[in-house]
Amino acid sequence: MSSVGAINTGSGAVLTHGYLAGAFDLLNVGDLDAIRQALERCDQLVVGVYTDQYAEKISGRLPVVPFDERSELVRHVRGVADIAAHDELTDWYALAENFSLLATRDHSFSDLAEHIAPVRRTASPQLLTALASTVETTGLERGVA
Repeated sequence: MSSVGAINTGSGAVLTHGYLAGAFDLLNVGDLDAIRQALERCDQLVVGVYTDQYAEKISGRLPVVPFDERSELVRHVRGVADIAAHDELTDWYALAENFSLLATRDHSFSDLAEHIAPVRRTASPQLLTALASTVETTGLERGVA
């Protein structure tokens, strides 16, 4: 495992840090599954919640649930160590220096793909991934336009 985003605890154990970005609008079982998958790959997880403006830029519509409420919901998901506002100013290079896992939700893959090429030149290919949901959702998140 890469030493990027890893912290030696002094007891020989190494903690890895992950970052998962997404809108998390209408928080659903697919979002929870992506968080679970990210947690399986790291010891501590920070979730970057898209700001309202950035979510609109990515999806073409404002989120149904405002940023502050989405952030609060994600903050209370078991295993999430912290949340951060994620927008167009988020620096993927800085994230790559501080996290051993960078991931995004499957339906927001365009955000990661837009930034993936230059970051891959400086980071290991295993660093960046898109987490596709492994569970069925109601389709509600796809149906809101």
